[in-house]
Amino acid sequence: MKKLIQFFSLVIIIASTALLSSCNQDAAPSLYNEEDPGATPAITSIVPDKEALAGVTEITINGSNFSSVKENNFVYFGTAKATVLQASATQLIVKAPAKIANDLDTKIAVQGVEDFSNVVKYNLLEAVGVYFAFAKGIDDPMTVAVDKNENVFVYLNNKGIKKITSDGSQLTVTDWAPKGGESFFFDMKMGPNNILYGTRNLRLISQVEAGKASATFVTFPTGNAIIALDFDANKNIWAAGSGGNLFSVTPAKVTTAFAIDHTVSAIRVYNGYVYVAGKNTTEEAIYRYKITSNTALGAKEKYYDIGTVYGLNKVQVGAITFAADGELIIGTNQTDSFISVNTAGTASIFYPGAISPLARSMAWGTKKNLFYIREYIEAGATLHALMRVDMQKLSSPYYGN
Repeated sequence: MKKLIQFFSLVIIIASTALLSSCNQDAAPSLYNEEDPGATPAITSIVPDKEALAGVTEITINGSNFSSVKENNFVYFGTAKATVLQASATQLIVKAPAKIANDLDTKIAVQGVEDFSNVVKYNLLEAVGVYFAFAKGIDDPMTVAVDKNENVFVYLNNKGIKKITSDGSQLTVTDWAPKGGESFFFDMKMGPNNILYGTRNLRLISQVEAGKASATFVTFPTGNAIIALDFDANKNIWAAGSGGNLFSVTPAKVTTAFAIDHTVSAIRVYNGYVYVAGKNTTEEAIYRYKITSNTALGAKEKYYDIGTVYGLNKVQVGAITFAADGELIIGTNQTDSFISVNTAGTASIFYPGAISPLARSMAWGTKKNLFYIREYIEAGATLHALMRVDMQKLSSPYYGN
């Protein structure tokens, strides 16, 4: 009995010692403790400020508490999520979502963080869209030109020329000139004294005054067919197509022929050169010729080699133009219709995924709007639409007006 009492006493002493020892240790962390909600992201500025082009512009968002792992940042413009291109703790670069709206709530969520950032109001504007919706299959726009007041002129197939004016909020369409002997013009430019000049793939250039049908301005030797034209700083016209000649035409209708070894589908005068989209059996390129005078032209220079980059006969060039900074824009039949060539000769897609083919006629006004005629197939029929592109920059000088 005495031994049993001693045993229980020993057990009690050991248990008491263990209990006292455990009281001196820190308690183990609970599995149910609330996790750290993380530092809330904050937006301090957005560049460009206030607005950008939907589906096109790369937007820089400055702030704090972003994730340096781009996939862990979620940037919303309203309900539309932007694509995050680059990320650091203080800056995100995103591509604007293709949502056109004003006063969108722009905010950021970071994975693992409880709260959204502060909200910044932002506008996403239309980058590319139909400028005026003519009746599909009835009024078919074929060629476009612009005057110095940003009025747009459109030749409707077999229906003459319409003038589109804008007061900033509403477009007004009026008859400008009736149809002449032509069905439409392949190219059309506004010239001096508010007279339009057009080409018909014939050996002539037509001119059109307001309210009158077209009349022949000048004719060329047999064997030539004129597709494209443009004006230089002295109001001379430069014109070409097929037949092996590039022509200059003075305001007094004096013509000079310069032999060339390619056909021409588009022309633009820029910075003292006449640029042409040219093609023959062995190459296809944008060429340029230095304008010395209406009777003297420099040697052919290959400016951008389309055939080498894309393959011969793979690209159909419908129009070319230049920005004020020297960027060349080539309108084509490619899935991404506009090819951009910078002054270093490097080419890229202009507004990837936004501009549909085929660009068959272009006119860049005095503002940031470039208008083009889009040719497309629908239900087996060839149709055309008048499109507007916000270029975010100004055109190079146009000398016709």
